[in-house]
Parts: sequence; structure tokens; C-alpha cells
Amino acid sequence: MDKSPKILHRMPDVRTISLPCLLLVITPAILLAVGPARLEKTFDTKPDPQISLTNLRGHIVIRGWERSQVHALCLTASPRVEVEGSAMPATGPAERVVFSTRVLDPLVRGNDESADCNLDVPAEASLEIRNRQGSVQVEHLQGQHASIDSADGRIVATDVAGHLTARSLGGDIEIVRSSGRVEANSITGNLTFTEPTSKNLRGNTNSGHILYTGNFESSGEYILSTYSGDIEVVVPPSASFELNAKTVKGKVENAFKLQPKRHAPSSLGYGNSLFGTHNTGNATVDLTSFSGHVRVRPSH
Repeated sequence: MDKSPKILHRMPDVRTISLPCLLLVITPAILLAVGPARLEKTFDTKPDPQISLTNLRGHIVIRGWERSQVHALCLTASPRVEVEGSAMPATGPAERVVFSTRVLDPLVRGNDESADCNLDVPAEASLEIRNRQGSVQVEHLQGQHASIDSADGRIVATDVAGHLTARSLGGDIEIVRSSGRVEANSITGNLTFTEPTSKNLRGNTNSGHILYTGNFESSGEYILSTYSGDIEVVVPPSASFELNAKTVKGKVENAFKLQPKRHAPSSLGYGNSLFGTHNTGNATVDLTSFSGHVRVRPSH
């Protein structure tokens, strides 16, 4: 019989574990419980920098101000998501400032990917914004170009003077008091244009509605089209425009007294169409819907 002493394996008493060892055990749990992360940075820039922001999910607000600085405040829903900001060149006034959201944990999904960012940028800055899911709001910019893309978020651009490009697959797009060239495109979202002074404006949506309220600029060109949505244009009685409105299955309703043109464009393939001028016809207005209604009426 083996009479050698037996070695007993017992679980250590938690009271005998040293404090450093205990911290090693609980630290990962503490890290996972940490709240939202925060990024706040300020970059000195040239008066007209290029600003780029790429985000996965969340709300983006960008406002122009008089300083030659970019100030960013971003909050993430999870500490496993971070927002990085960098300036180029790294020293001296930046010509370009880039922000991007990065997921640190591949298991992060849904709303945990969110990052909400507020940016104050020089009024003369140009923008390139890509927000996969979430809204984008841009205000008071006079830079050469502003490009905004979102998959299903709402886009609102107010007092933008440069070339504005807004694209959203499923979100609504609202353009307020634009003065530069405008291109707005959506698949299912509605388009709203309020008091523009743009001379070149194009809006297209597949199933959304289009509303234009304001006036037309002299020598301006306005092209609005939708497949199944309605188009409504509301302008002052004093507006001067040449109208070409057409729809295949819908109706064209016009409350203005138009003078017929001697050489009207072909409306072959369209069930209802209307072509004529109001006042001296200084602006060109082209409205097209396949199955929606087209309405043109004076504002009160």
C-alpha cells in the first residue's frame, strides 16, 4: 500500500488573494462597464480647409463660424468605438482635417456603433461627409463644395453658398436658402427646397415627393423629377419662368396663366403635359413624374 502523503488541491480562500491579483480579475469587467467615450479637439486651419468625416451611425451637426479653426466634439455610445481626428500637414495651419469612426471590437453591432459629432468649421471650408446611418445637419457654409451622403438618414442643409451635393437612399433631404449649384438625390425620401437663390438646381427621387417654395432666379435652370411621387411648386405671382411639366399617369395642375410657346418640346409618351411661359420666361423649369401629380401654384 502506498503510504506517501497525498496532495490536496483546494480552491484558494478569497481572503488570501492579494489586492493586485484581485484587480487583475476585475479590471476587464470594469472596462466593459465604462460609459461613452468622448473626443474633443481643436485644429488651427487655413481660412478655407477641406473637412472630411466618415461615420458609421449617429447624428452629425456642422456649423460654419468666423474662426480659422475646426473644433470637434464627438461622443460614442460605446468605449469600443472611437473617433479619430488628424490634420494635414501636422504642423502649421491645416489644409485638410479628417475625422473617422473606428470600431475596436468586431462584436459591436447596432446602436453601439453610434458616434454623434458636432463640428464648428471655418465658413469658407469645403465638406465631404459620409454618414452611413443617421442624420446630417449643415449650416452657414460658403466654401466651394459640400458633399453629403447618408444611407437612410435625413439631410438638412441651411444657408450653403457653394456647390451642394446631397444623397440619401431612404432619407428625406431639405435644402433651405441655398445660393450655389444644388444636386439632391434620394430613392425613397422626400425632397424639399425652401427659398433658394440658386441658378442651377436639380432634384430627383424615385418614390418620394418634391416640394419647391420660393422664386426662380433670372437665367436659372430648375429640373425636378420623381417616378411615383408628386411635385408641387409654389412661387410668387410675379415669378418669371418657362414651364415644361409632364406626367404619364398623373395630372398636371397649373394655377398660372401661361402663354403658349410656338415651338413646344415633344411630349411623346406622356399622358399629360403643359408647356408655356409666365411673364417673360426668364427661368427654365422642367417638372417630370411618371405616375404622380404635378402642381404649380402661386404663393399667397
